[in-house]
Amino acid sequence: MHRRRSSLVPLVALSVAACADLTPDNSTAPSSGAARVRVVHVSPTAPAVTVTRGGASLAQGAAFAAVAPATGYASTPAGPAVLEITGAGGGPAVFRAPIFLARDSAYTIVALGNVGAGFAAGSARSFQPIVLRDTVATPATGAWLRLLHAVDSVGVTTATPPALTSAVDLFVYPQGTPRPAAAPAAGTAIRLLNISFRAQTGYLPLTTPGTYVVEVFRAGVVPATSTPLVATTVALTNGTKATVIVRAPQAGATTAPLNAAGLVVLPEN
Repeated sequence: MHRRRSSLVPLVALSVAACADLTPDNSTAPSSGAARVRVVHVSPTAPAVTVTRGGASLAQGAAFAAVAPATGYASTPAGPAVLEITGAGGGPAVFRAPIFLARDSAYTIVALGNVGAGFAAGSARSFQPIVLRDTVATPATGAWLRLLHAVDSVGVTTATPPALTSAVDLFVYPQGTPRPAAAPAAGTAIRLLNISFRAQTGYLPLTTPGTYVVEVFRAGVVPATSTPLVATTVALTNGTKATVIVRAPQAGATTAPLNAAGLVVLPEN
C-alpha cells in the first residue's frame, strides 16, 4: 500500500459541537456502563492514525480506508472522555476534544478532512472527525442504509473565480433496473442530489433484498453522459443495516483501489 508522509497540524481543544450525533446537554453528566465504538480512517492526506479515548486505545496505526476493529465494535466507558487522534508515529494531536457516549449505545467515529499546513484548523476541508450514533433497531424486512459523504473536493465550479466544490449526486437502485430519473417511491431506490461534504443521511429503507448499484456523480452533471466518481454494487440481505461512506482517493496513491474514489461499507450489528 502506498502511504504518503504528511505532517499533522494540531487542532487542540475543539468543542464538542465539532462532532455530530452527540448529546451535548449531557456532556458533563456521569454515566456508568459501556458504549461500543469503531473508528474509520478516510482522511486522504493523513498518515496512519492512532485514536484514544480517555487514554485507552481505540485504534493503533489505522491506515487509510481501514476500520478498527476490523469487525464489530470495541468497548469504551460510557460518559464524557477526551477523544484524541494523532499520527501513528507520534507527535502533536490533530484532534483533541471531549465527547460524551451513552451507555449501551454504538458509535462510528469517522476521521475525515485534510491535514497539513494548507488546511487551517476549523476550515471547511480541514481534519475533523464526525461521530455517528448507530441505531440499535433492526429492519423487520429489507435493509437500511445510512450514507456519509466524505469527499472534500470533486472539482471546480464554473463561477468566476472558480472554486472547489464537494457537492455530489448519489443514486442507489436495484441492479438491472434503470437509474431513477425522479424521486423514487420510498423504499424502492435512493436518489439524493447536491449532497455536501460531511453530510449524512440517517437510515434510509430499501424494502427489497438484493444487489444494488451505488453511483456517485459530481452534482449537476447528466449521469447518462458522465463518468461517475464511484460506480459499484452492494449486496443487501433481509433484515440488515449498514453505513456506507463515500471516500476520496488517497493522496499519492498510484494503484487500485486507493487511487480512486470508493466506498467503505460498514455492516452494523
